Amino acid sequence: MASKLCMNCFAGYRPEVDGSLCPECSWDNSKPQVTEGLRFQTVLASRYVIGRVRSMNSEGITYMALDRASQKTVTIREFYPRPLASRRQDQSVAPGKENQAVFDKYADEFLELGKGVSRLRELSVIESVLDIFEENGTVYTVYRYTPTVSLRSYIENNGRLGWNEVNRMFMPVLTALGLINSLGISHLGISPDTLRVTKERNLLLTGFCIKAARRAGSPIPADLDPGCAAIEQYSSKALCSEGSDVYALGACMLYALTGRPPKEAPKRLEDPRLLIAKDVMKTLPPFAVTAIANSLQVKQGQRTGSFERFRSELSAAPALVEEIDQTDAIRRLPPINMSLPQNRGLPPVVWLIGSCVVTLVALVIVASAWLGDRGMSFGDLGQLFDGTVAAQSAIEVPNMLNQSYEDWEKKIKDGEYELQLKISSRSFSSTIDEGNIISQSPFAGEKAKPGDTIVVTVSKGAATRALPEIKGKLCGTAGAFKRQRLCTHATGGAQRRHWPGLCDTLCGSRARGFPGLWGHSDSGGQCRAGGGGGRACQPGRRGRTASRRMRVLT
Repeated sequence: MASKLCMNCFAGYRPEVDGSLCPECSWDNSKPQVTEGLRFQTVLASRYVIGRVRSMNSEGITYMALDRASQKTVTIREFYPRPLASRRQDQSVAPGKENQAVFDKYADEFLELGKGVSRLRELSVIESVLDIFEENGTVYTVYRYTPTVSLRSYIENNGRLGWNEVNRMFMPVLTALGLINSLGISHLGISPDTLRVTKERNLLLTGFCIKAARRAGSPIPADLDPGCAAIEQYSSKALCSEGSDVYALGACMLYALTGRPPKEAPKRLEDPRLLIAKDVMKTLPPFAVTAIANSLQVKQGQRTGSFERFRSELSAAPALVEEIDQTDAIRRLPPINMSLPQNRGLPPVVWLIGSCVVTLVALVIVASAWLGDRGMSFGDLGQLFDGTVAAQSAIEVPNMLNQSYEDWEKKIKDGEYELQLKISSRSFSSTIDEGNIISQSPFAGEKAKPGDTIVVTVSKGAATRALPEIKGKLCGTAGAFKRQRLCTHATGGAQRRHWPGLCDTLCGSRARGFPGLWGHSDSGGQCRAGGGGGRACQPGRRGRTASRRMRVLT
């Protein structure tokens, strides 16, 4: 009997010898395909052979697949929002008439997300996009496959990690997330399941989805990890920001250190404590505990708002230490006299006990002032102390969304509001004008105390700007989805098509594409790859094709 392909790893196996179990990966090939998925061995883009369904959520389905061109295993993400669409007999995805507009909107977002992630392929901690194409009435993104296990499985099988190992594994991810958010891309699904551990014990971030799949109130069900999703993701009105991903990564770090995730954010509104066992607490540097607790503040206004700040706190950066040392709360405290008082008739032991009590109280005051300045309480540190704060007269937080930050800064400086204003980050936005406020925390209508800080995210304007139409020089045209421009290059007789984010679309003009990839010279419409020789650039085809793809150059 002829050998067959395993639908998980695509190694060959012989049923008469191996049965249904693959000798390479032990996958049981007698298992049927998931009902909603594409049929086994379906070929997409005349290149990719579909295998088993690896995962699925409200946004779509992820498959194991074989790239016949490279003979390598890949994963393919299919945009298939089942609440909005269904699969026909010909395996195409068809939205209902009443859902067509929403489907098209989300398909656009799915495509733009894939293009954005593809530009980060040089980051080893990010799942690499290899290909994007349209087929079956929907969009597909092809990712490089790396053998991994989830962080959740890794911790369950190996036990919690020490601080040095967590610091080594998470710091590259933290740096990459800072870059991702600076480009206007939010993950919003970071969890012990989307963080994967490689054979080298490094982390790989996977599971990118459109924002509608990562927050409540959208037409498709929210796919939220109970311990890692920030409170704003549970609301349809609240705006998510970089701090939302900071919260999720902090939750994953806590899980890796303790083996226990935080409670889900809505429950932590009533009880914000982070319970850390004493034996674990003893092994952690105080600055690391402080940084993680700050990242896991439930309210956005109290939470660490950027990965840059999170990294500084986790690193105990000198600038941060200096900032802490110079807080007004600490400078107002009198120096502590550590010497014992003179004996005035009472036994020395009484004076010793009294001095210890006074010193302890003073240290508690200092620590409380410092931790309060950092947005953290002792309750966050394993609930060492429990106390209440006297209530102050509350004021209603005004609505600042889509309004000028400078105008609000002036209003607050002029004393119109007894509040403080602080920028947590600046992000690109295609809908909010540059200089206007994208998000705020606390939200409009919430109660705040006089002197409280309103933390805002300010728009940097659109991430990309439209180029003018240059007659006779524009290479490629709009396809089924409006952003699509295809440029065809002759490379040793082979045709290659890819996206304008990786190759400049203006022939005969200076390249503005991704550095190190395709560029264009000023001479005769010739293309250059890096510093190499000229290569002919041919206009892309107009109209819809059965399969239209972006190929990331490999």
